[in-house]
Amino acid sequence: MPRLLLAILAGLIGALPVLFFSPAAQAASRGPCIEGQAKPVCYFWTAKTTFVADGDTIQVDIDNDGSRAIKSIRFTGINAMELSRYSKYPNRRRGACHGLAATSLVESYIKRARGRVRLAAQNRNSVTGHRLRRSVAVRSGGRWVDLGRVVMEQGLALWLPNGTENAHNREYHNLAEQAAGAQRGMYNPAACGAGPSPEAQLKVYVQWDADGNDSDNLNGEWVDIRNTGTTDVPLAGWWVRDSWLIYNARKVPGYEFPAGAVVPAGGTVRLHVGCGTNTGQRFYWCQRSAVFENADRLRSSGDGAYLFDPQGDLRASMMYPCVFNCSTPLAGAVRVTAHPTTPESVTVRNVSGGPVDLDGHVLKLHLGGNREKFIFGYPFGAGSQLAPGQELRIWMDGSPSQSAPLERFLGRGAYVLADGGNTVSLRSQTDVTVACDSWGRAHC
Repeated sequence: MPRLLLAILAGLIGALPVLFFSPAAQAASRGPCIEGQAKPVCYFWTAKTTFVADGDTIQVDIDNDGSRAIKSIRFTGINAMELSRYSKYPNRRRGACHGLAATSLVESYIKRARGRVRLAAQNRNSVTGHRLRRSVAVRSGGRWVDLGRVVMEQGLALWLPNGTENAHNREYHNLAEQAAGAQRGMYNPAACGAGPSPEAQLKVYVQWDADGNDSDNLNGEWVDIRNTGTTDVPLAGWWVRDSWLIYNARKVPGYEFPAGAVVPAGGTVRLHVGCGTNTGQRFYWCQRSAVFENADRLRSSGDGAYLFDPQGDLRASMMYPCVFNCSTPLAGAVRVTAHPTTPESVTVRNVSGGPVDLDGHVLKLHLGGNREKFIFGYPFGAGSQLAPGQELRIWMDGSPSQSAPLERFLGRGAYVLADGGNTVSLRSQTDVTVACDSWGRAHC
């Protein structure tokens, strides 16, 4: 038999399980992903749960798919803490304290629904690894209750937006920020018991949009851990992660700070995503690709940086872009003015009656005036306070080593601010626009 015909037949045989037994080919219905909203539209299946693995993964037998095969289902849009031992018996499970709580919560809803669940996906072929990526709901009180929403309301999972399955992105993000504000679930810094340095006053800032292509500038992505307290905080064994899961060699889901790491009182340590040599104040994750997703308001996506202590308590975090309680003390307090003629500069002036602090904010040069795309950003750190009427000037050229409290030099060259027009904006690290200026053909 000709090799070409053999190859075609082999391909067809290999595809038979997909063509005839795939749940994607047996979608029972289509309709709005979220009740009361016309779009987006999802495919729906019903199924019987056979095993609850953890707070974001279950195993099911899908109805009418022509197969008795058990499918593994990964909840869309959330990332619960991991278990180290899985069991149908709760007392045999082991894992992170938040992981155990999330598993118990999901299992309780599924048990009350006698194991029946409804699965949903915008793309019926959505998978992550070997698991089907689905939203999961149970019937409760005469209506379908989304389990992803239940877990996020209780603060028992990180927000994990998805570019394809984006129906719940904004909803889950809003719930995550509300849970963080209320210190529910994992956002309670003592949820797992008293941890090290309980008096620590820590903040996390993440520079998620590196200059240029993020993948080509890995060290342009970084996380700052700021100690606003009066006592040094040892960080050995603490770890930083984003919403995705990146294990180190010791199965810690993120970057684990080494022995001797300390964030001093009033000081900051910085964790770069790329490679380098650790020093007292700078550490390197040495990832081979960008870690932090860029904000995309069209798809309601973004990410976050999360700092955990050695026993698994979440001690500080920052999600972006902000969608809940997004006020900023700089609103109406500063004015940004671009000077596109040489020598090029941008001025930030305090127009309020009190002092302002630019720490935690970024001055961004937009790409062709686009409101959501940027050429570069200049983050302001500690020591960026302005008295009433005072201004800080950022020069595009000059040596950064010559920078002073009220003059910053970027060393980017003499011709950066395009004569034809562009936009500069001052934004919080959570992507809230504080002030903006444009010139030429561009508009804020």
